[in-house]
Formats: sequence, C-alpha cells, structure tokens
Amino acid sequence: MSKVVVRVVAVAGAAGALIAALGLPWAWYGDRAVHLTEFPGWVWYAGAAVLLNVVTAGAIVVPGRRGWLLLAAGGLGVVTIVAVVVMTRYADVFLGPVVPAVRPSLGPGGPVAVLAALASMTAVAGSRYLRFSRSR
Repeated sequence: MSKVVVRVVAVAGAAGALIAALGLPWAWYGDRAVHLTEFPGWVWYAGAAVLLNVVTAGAIVVPGRRGWLLLAAGGLGVVTIVAVVVMTRYADVFLGPVVPAVRPSLGPGGPVAVLAALASMTAVAGSRYLRFSRSR
C-alpha cells in the first residue's frame, strides 16, 4: 500500500470511531435514540477503540515489520467488534422489566464502529508493506 493510502485509511478509521462514539445513535426505540454512553459496558468499546487508534498511529509513524503491532491491532480490533456486537444485543436492558411497545432497531453507530475498526486494522496491516513514491 502507498503511504498516502495507509494514512487516509487510518484517519478514516479514527474519524469513524469518533463519530460513532460521540454522534451517532447505536439503537432506536421508536423515535428515541440510544447513544453509546447509555449502554452498560460502553467503556470497553471506547477503551479498545482508543487503544486501536494509538496502535495504528504507532504503526504508521514508525513503519516496519513488527509483528506484535499487527497482533495488537488484530486483538484490539476483535475486542472492538465484539463489544459492538454485544451492545447491539443488549438493547433490552434500557427499559428494565417494562415491555416496550416498540421493538428496538439497530442504529448507525454500531456498523460505523465496526467499519472504523476494520479500517484501522487495514491501515496497520498496510503499514507493514509501505511503498514509497520514487518521484519528488
């Protein structure tokens, strides 16, 4: 991958994680939007996403064939994606024993978070095989 493509993919992953965490609803109860911070255990996703982006930045700033960064990014990416999947199945927790008249539906936050994690993992994998341009 070229250096520019790797950086663009890394920035897209970081921006996607930030937008998913702060701006997009992760579930809908009728007209009520449920954001990330309303889920129990949301800190697991936030922590894994932050660490994944730190590892991604480290892999890009100091490129090389360090296998542990690829393993760390893969592990953090899997933790991030699993956290998203668990939270999308956790929507029934919000109302407690009350049975909602409206069935919850998936919001755009979860899918954007998964795509952001995949973009970050792609950037780390691509940073191992950087090609530098020969032109000035």
